[in-house]
Amino acid sequence: MTLGNTDWGGLAVLTLRNPRAAAAQLINRQLPRGVIWTALALVSCCNAILAGVSELLFPSPVPLPSIMMNPLMLFILLAGGMVVTVHALLWAGRAVGGQGELEDVAIVVTWLQALRAAAQAVVVVIALISPALAGMFAMAAMFIGLWVMANFVAQALSFSSAWKAFGLMVALMVGLVFGIIVLLAVTGLGVWGLDANV
Repeated sequence: MTLGNTDWGGLAVLTLRNPRAAAAQLINRQLPRGVIWTALALVSCCNAILAGVSELLFPSPVPLPSIMMNPLMLFILLAGGMVVTVHALLWAGRAVGGQGELEDVAIVVTWLQALRAAAQAVVVVIALISPALAGMFAMAAMFIGLWVMANFVAQALSFSSAWKAFGLMVALMVGLVFGIIVLLAVTGLGVWGLDANV
């Protein structure tokens, strides 16, 4: 099967109604590795652009680090983060009895990020009309995204329960935060980059 004959709208609806079935459809396509990683890069690019547009239209009240205002660096961070996430989910999942291939995890993570990009675009449009409503939509999208992600990971790693996948995601997040804290403590870097004295 190819990407050209895919009913993306139908797949998006199925993702919300039955995320495991949607993940199974994506995995069963057995897309070439190059296609999957190219899609991941394109989705990261779209997310970086949308993040930049959102910041221009609705500046954050808290000053952001300069690296977050550089589209290229933001793209690198997003793409790199997705690649790390894919590998971390795969190997951590296998460590607790999961099964699956790298491409299986990569395709579901890429599709979820594509849906998040679409949701971000909707948030930007709604915010032009009602910032409060946009905030509510963004919050709902975040929680739905967590639920979809847990089911996607469960399907990609052949877990019997989405709760097991959710626990794996939480454990990885805690480990990542702890690792960042240790790295900042060891290197002496500040929250926003280098210390003000540098």
